Amino acid sequence: MSFPEVGPAWLLLTAAIAMLISLLEAWLATLIIYGKVRWLKKIFPATHNLIRSHVDYTIMTALTGFVYYAIDHLALSIPDAIIVIYCVGVLYNPAGFIAKAINPNMGNSDTVLGRAMVCIGFLPATIGFGYIMVAIILKLI
Repeated sequence: MSFPEVGPAWLLLTAAIAMLISLLEAWLATLIIYGKVRWLKKIFPATHNLIRSHVDYTIMTALTGFVYYAIDHLALSIPDAIIVIYCVGVLYNPAGFIAKAINPNMGNSDTVLGRAMVCIGFLPATIGFGYIMVAIILKLI
């Protein structure tokens, strides 16, 4: 088994990984909320943030599928660097909710630098989605 070269196949791989993470989170939340598994509740005291991450990964899966098929349908050539940035953003962006599910105070920085670091975390998804959406618009007009 070999890792695919950077290209549109990375989008499908990323979507598959995001969906698997989402499914895992759904089961964790189910076990915490309905199964009353106490040791999991100790790991994820802010279960609502685990659910937010689950929803975010599910949305990222759907959006990544859309992006893959839009690129294919429109025969767009997206630079490898943008595909990598996009994939990192898709997997990284919802991870903040996982961190806050484990430590609800994480990311609640009172410093300008701390708040800036949280905002910088949104850059890969913004750059990746933004570039690809502009490419789609330019192809269609």
